[in-house]
Amino acid sequence: MLNKLMSQVKGRIGSPHIDLLLDKNEFTPGEKVTGSFIIKSGLFEQKLSRLECDLVTKNASVKSPAADAIMIFMSEQIPPNTSKRIPFSFQLPAQMEGSRYYFETKLCFGDGKKCIGHDAIDVTKPVFS
Repeated sequence: MLNKLMSQVKGRIGSPHIDLLLDKNEFTPGEKVTGSFIIKSGLFEQKLSRLECDLVTKNASVKSPAADAIMIFMSEQIPPNTSKRIPFSFQLPAQMEGSRYYFETKLCFGDGKKCIGHDAIDVTKPVFS
């Protein structure tokens, strides 16, 4: 019974999470986006399996991938109450329609659970004089 209770607590309270910190939030099509993934552990040691990041657009309430995904495979344990920084770099497509984009980041654990984060960016067309 104690193991079951600990398993439920482990899955809900003090869970690890992922943040994508970008160097800026406004870009033009074709520009390079840079920043860092910050993985913050929870109260318990977790086994990480992969990190996925997709550039997604939401036009007319339809969510769709706007570019190829970033996937980082990792097989490591993250100790409790620690954080890890992973550099991030992404080349935006030269042709981008609309302006509502965001990065959807998924941190996947060895037990199949996922932690998901969303980070909006503004994509503006360059102004020519």
